[in-house]
Amino acid sequence: MTDRPDVPDSAVVLALSRVEFGLDSVLDALRTQDPFGIRSILTEYSAQEQPNLAEKALILAIDRLLRMKVPGHAEWPTLPLATRCDWWVDRLGGFAAVIAGLPRLSGAAADALPIKDTLGATVQAMVIGAVCREYGVEAHADRTAVIARVLTSRPITPDDVLRYDDPTEAGQDVAKQLGLGDESEERGLRQGVRLVWRISKLFGGLGEVFEDRPRGSLGARAIGKLPAVGLVGGFFDERKGIKKAAYAAADLLIDSSFRVKPV
Repeated sequence: MTDRPDVPDSAVVLALSRVEFGLDSVLDALRTQDPFGIRSILTEYSAQEQPNLAEKALILAIDRLLRMKVPGHAEWPTLPLATRCDWWVDRLGGFAAVIAGLPRLSGAAADALPIKDTLGATVQAMVIGAVCREYGVEAHADRTAVIARVLTSRPITPDDVLRYDDPTEAGQDVAKQLGLGDESEERGLRQGVRLVWRISKLFGGLGEVFEDRPRGSLGARAIGKLPAVGLVGGFFDERKGIKKAAYAAADLLIDSSFRVKPV
């Protein structure tokens, strides 16, 4: 863990608390039956146009995909806990890894960009938050504490979160900063990517605090330093890091060790 005694726990908690609130809205959208508005678009298209055979096949394929047992499906809660958590790690983790790996397009120059670590920490926090929900952890302070333990190794507890931050004030502040609830905002995948990018900026200048968050192999990191192909290395680096972060969160949730200070 990078030693940053000049960054107090209170600053880390204030940042993570707001990031957790922002990501909460993203995860809520993903837990609906039609997270990216695809079904509603298909319905409008089918009503207004006369789709040909190929278009009908595509519409049916997408509609069938949307009916799979995914978050928001009526049968989702009946699936085994491990299956639900793995879905978030594999599906959301893959999508998030692409976003987190984007700065690596510039190769080694990305190491000088604060956004590299804050964006990576944001997508890991999103998957950790999803795993927390599958374990039935709904309290904001609890989820923030788990995220803090995994991303920073600091022994932050839910009591610390409530001591340093006011959840009501934090939620209102984040909603205002991110424009949550603004009906004029575009919907869909593009909005989700843009929202994650905005949320990463809530970390401010705390990039160095997350330098030693869960990461992938040294080989993937080495490729991530190469121009252009750095995106590929960044993807595998971040994807592996996301898996490690999810498993570390599960370990904390199983024995509720995140609730108390280590002895």
